[in-house]
Formats: sequence, structure tokens, C-alpha cells
Amino acid sequence: RFWILFLAGAFLVLSSYPAYACSIPVFRYALERWLADYYEGVVIHNGSLADDDPAAMLLQTGIAEFLNLKVSPIDLASPEADDLKNLLGGPVPETLPALVLWYPNSKGRAIPFWIGQFTPAKVEAMIDSPKRRQLAQRLIEGQTAVWIFVESGNADKDKSAMELISRELDEAMKKLKEMAATIAEQLQAPEVTYKFSILPVSRSDAKEQVFLEVLLKSEPDLHEYSDEPIVFPTFGRGRTLFALVGEGINVDNLREAIAFITGPCGCEIKMLNPGVDLLMAENWDAAAMQFYHEFYETAVEPLPELTGVFPDEPADAGLNAQGEVVAAAVNPGPDSRELIDDLPEPAQAPEQKVHGFGVMRTTAVSLGVILVVAAFGTFAMSHFIKGHS
Repeated sequence: RFWILFLAGAFLVLSSYPAYACSIPVFRYALERWLADYYEGVVIHNGSLADDDPAAMLLQTGIAEFLNLKVSPIDLASPEADDLKNLLGGPVPETLPALVLWYPNSKGRAIPFWIGQFTPAKVEAMIDSPKRRQLAQRLIEGQTAVWIFVESGNADKDKSAMELISRELDEAMKKLKEMAATIAEQLQAPEVTYKFSILPVSRSDAKEQVFLEVLLKSEPDLHEYSDEPIVFPTFGRGRTLFALVGEGINVDNLREAIAFITGPCGCEIKMLNPGVDLLMAENWDAAAMQFYHEFYETAVEPLPELTGVFPDEPADAGLNAQGEVVAAAVNPGPDSRELIDDLPEPAQAPEQKVHGFGVMRTTAVSLGVILVVAAFGTFAMSHFIKGHS
């Protein structure tokens, strides 16, 4: 009984230390660290698919270089096609070649959300669109979140919802701006700037049909609200949160979304956080590197000029190396990967301010408690053995 009680007490001591959350805001951590999930696609064809097929060539050009999509061919004449009907969840398209798209595996395997002809026009519309370019540009510029507003087509409903969203975003930006300096001082971190914007998308926009498909099929029942405005809060590398629909576009839901996006990143594991990544062709890594440099350089206090031990090595060699890394990220070249790999981890707030005991001290305390547990356990067992010998 002594042994059981002692182990239970040790467990309570070890578990009493708080698990402090990461202090970096979710939207910043997402841009810096959360790689965009890959969509999956197949090209269904009958017989050989020409190497110089115009649609296939589009997927190999520069505009699709950073598209988060993996495509593989399936020939109806091959054994792989035997289970194609089950894979599609329905009949095989009659017009071939056809392109079929699935959401990333993080959403779970389901039926495809898009099936269309494998033509240059369809592939080009899938890769990119004007609204997605605007979305990416705003996020790269450092906006906290972009609120994609899918219009209902009802002018009164859209106007009312838009005005409500605008009011709440303006109020949130005002409060966050007032708190920014205090939060930065407490965390001894660079001051974060907050900016929101609304990106309207018309359901009848021919250039945005693939984009609309990705948005409106991200949740199973959104098709039931074709006459309601729908809002998708989007942050990081094009990750959308839960959709706000019709009467769901209200103060409580808007503030909940804002609180999550601007709050501390409580969990570093992306898959445990809500949302789905959009299908976008954007060099997020280069954008994040530039963003990292512009943001965190303000957190580094200027150091006095140092004299190198070796006269041939300038004292600012490390700074020059960092500049080369950023340049390689912004303008990727054949040797840029090696430079980017050497980039340090994003700066964290000091341990005593953010992480309580700190990682090293928490580990030391934990090890100390474990050693005490072992010592007392050995002592108890030795007395137990002596008592029965």
C-alpha cells in the first residue's frame, strides 16, 4: 500500500506542472510552419495518354510548380482500373480523359469533390484564379485573416452580412491594436500588427468555379444554403476555418473565429486544429522566409561591433549568411535549398515569461522527482525484503 500511495503521489507532483501554450499567434505560426496539405487527383484515360498532351503539359509548367496537388494517371485498360468505380463512389465519367479531385487525406477519404474534363481550360482554371491570387497576396503581405465572402445573390442579405462583418472586424482590429504593445512587452517579443479584409466572390463568376467548388464542398451540407451568404475565415497558407452561413454570420461566431486566429498557438500539431487548406499555387516557403526576416529582425537588439579572432573573417559574417538565406528563399535557385535548410527556428518568447519553468528547468525538476521516486522505492523495497527474510 505504501508503494502504491507513493507512486500516486509522485504522479500528482509530475502532472501538476502546467503545459504552457506557445505564445505565437495562430495566424503567424500557421504561415511560418504549417505546410499546405496536398489534394489528390487522378487522370482517367483509355489507352495511352500522349506525353505532349496540352492539359498534362500545364501541370508541368511554372504556374503549377507550387500547386498543392498530386496527380496520377489511371488507364482503363490497366488492372488499376478494376476498383475505379469504388474509388469514385459512382460511375466512371463517359467523356475521357477526365480529371478527378479529392480533398487532402486530413479530411478523411471520401468521394471526390470535383470531376471534370481533362482539358487545358479546365486544368488552368483548377491551378489558379484571380480571387485566389488576391487571397494569397493579402496573406503574404501579413494580413491576419482574409474573410472570403461567397455572395448569395440576394443584395439585401449580402449587404446586411457584409456590414456586420465589417463592423466586427474594425472593432477587433481596434482592440487588438490597443493590446499589441502590452502583449509584446509582456512576452518580450516583436509587436504584432493585425489587419483583416473581406474578399467577395460571386457564385456566378466563371473564373472562380473550381475555387467555389473547393469552398462550398468543404462541409457536407453547404449546398443546402445556395440562397444564403457564406463566410470562410482564411489565414496562414490559405487555411479556412468553419464556414459561417446565413444567420450563423453573427457576433458570437465572428468573435469566436477572431479569437482562435489571433490567440496563442495552443497546439503545434496542425492536424489537431480545425480547418482545411485551399487548393492554391503559391510559393509559401519563400513568402514565409521573407515574412520571418521582416518580423523577427525587430526582436534582435543591436550588438556592439566585434573584432574577429581571425583577421580574414569579418565580425558580421553571420549576418551576411542570414542575408544570403533570405535572398535564396525569396529568389529560389539551384543552391537555395541548402541555404534555407540552415535557417534557425522562429524566435520564441523567453522561457521565464511564456513557458513558466522553461523547458530545461521543467525537465530538470521532472528528472529530480523521478530520482526521488526511485530512491524512496528502493528504500521501501529493501525494508520489505528485510522484513520477510
